[in-house]
Amino acid sequence: MNSLNFISPQDVKDIINRKDDNYMLIDIRDEYEFNDWNIKGSVNVPINKYIASGEADEAKSALSSLNLNKKLIIICMRGTNSQLAASLLDEMRYDAYVMTKGMQGWNENFDIHEIPLKSAKNKQFTVVQFIRIGKGCLSYIVFDEYSKESAIIDPSIFIEEYINYINEHNLKPKYIIDTHAHADHFSGGKALEKTLNVGYYVNKNDMDKGVKINNINDNSDMRLGNMQIALHNTPGHTDGSFSLLIGDMALFCGDLLLPESVGRPDLARNQQETIKGAEKLYNTINSFILKLDNEILVFPAHYTSIEKRPVTLTIEELKKYNDSLTISGKQEFIGFITSKMPKTPPNFQTIKKFNKSGTIIPLDYAEDLEIGPNRCSSR
Repeated sequence: MNSLNFISPQDVKDIINRKDDNYMLIDIRDEYEFNDWNIKGSVNVPINKYIASGEADEAKSALSSLNLNKKLIIICMRGTNSQLAASLLDEMRYDAYVMTKGMQGWNENFDIHEIPLKSAKNKQFTVVQFIRIGKGCLSYIVFDEYSKESAIIDPSIFIEEYINYINEHNLKPKYIIDTHAHADHFSGGKALEKTLNVGYYVNKNDMDKGVKINNINDNSDMRLGNMQIALHNTPGHTDGSFSLLIGDMALFCGDLLLPESVGRPDLARNQQETIKGAEKLYNTINSFILKLDNEILVFPAHYTSIEKRPVTLTIEELKKYNDSLTISGKQEFIGFITSKMPKTPPNFQTIKKFNKSGTIIPLDYAEDLEIGPNRCSSR
């Protein structure tokens, strides 16, 4: 085999962000895999079946119509079959690059956005949004500009992202918080607690009995510097879901409210429990969300298709664009939410069980189980 060219998922992200049209992304996975989850702008040339059966001529034939003037970035699920495809392309005089670790590597890719804000009481603070672009997961560091005290909210298993930012900006981590027990990705909460020696906070109703955590409902006076973190129980997506209102203007609501919909109420629930979960969602939205000031910024834990960066909308914008917030009747809402829900997240039962148990998961194990899109939205 000829010497191959490799390119990291981070470099691919940079190529996409700068709109460099010298490159073309070629995804060789089967069509159903591509349609389920892909990098926006990539082209599907499904030759995995030919590679698996050793049919090199058929694979070359499928690849032969590609543009010779482009640098081709080859993508598969884990970065193995793409090496064979790149070798064939090299024989055909194409300039091909293998994306390291394939879609698994893409799943570990982050964009970071800083949003400086000023509270109603004129306190300056910053929201740092970590966008896991391959997964659609959102996590946060929030810090008070004066004291540098910080909270890490809904952290992923890739804890070095947060540790590096904290160290680079001389922050003082005070809280590690999960808004709920996640079902689509492993929490980094307990690993960060161990590494940073900072308390991990979550609602005990979302955790197994006996797990050592700080129950969020027992800690009503949480502050970053002199700025209070207001805690609100917001059940529906899970029974223990809660939201944090920081500086009277930034709402961190987990999967309660997403840009496109609301959090699905069915994960790890039977049909009757799902209907009760949808009813709780309705009550939470009408008793809490719709009574908030229109100017409040909402920072969710996931997104699906919104292209706005950073991913945040005001309550007023959500009232206009999120259909789930426009339904006034409870039964109509329950029917709307529980009908036509998407497929469940990959391996969600295993992931949620580990998160509820507070187990610190080895990164290699987590990487494998987390492959695929998030599906925490109800629509």
